[in-house]
Amino acid sequence: MMHRMLCAFWAVCLVGCATSSVRDRFPCPDDVLAQWQIPAGWVVRELTPAQARAEVATANVSKGSADAGWRALEAMWRDGDQYWFYRRPETDTINALGIQEGVVLTRECSQLGFVTTRIASEQPAGR
Repeated sequence: MMHRMLCAFWAVCLVGCATSSVRDRFPCPDDVLAQWQIPAGWVVRELTPAQARAEVATANVSKGSADAGWRALEAMWRDGDQYWFYRRPETDTINALGIQEGVVLTRECSQLGFVTTRIASEQPAGR
C-alpha cells in the first residue's frame, strides 16, 4: 500500500518538481534523507538519462573519474530510477572548493550513487 502511494506521489511530482520543495520531491522519512551523501536540499532538477550523460561529458573534473562514476551509475540504473542534477551552494562549503555540481541517481527513497562533474569557486553563468 505504501509503495503504491509513493509511486503515485512520484508520478505527480515529476510534473511539478521544478518549483516543488525538497519534501515534495522526496517524500521520504527524515532519517532516510539524513543518510544521503548528497543532501536532498542540493538537488536542483530531474534529468533524463541523456541529459545526465551530457552533464558528465562536460565535466571539469578528472575525465577518467567522471566517466568511471557515470559507468557505475549506468550499471545500477533500472526502469523507474531517476537522475538528478545537484549543486552544493558556496554558502554550504567550509573550504575553498566552492560550488560542487554533479549527477545523483535515486530509487524511491534511496540514493544509489553520484558523480561529481564540476567544481568551481563561483557560480557559473546560466546554471
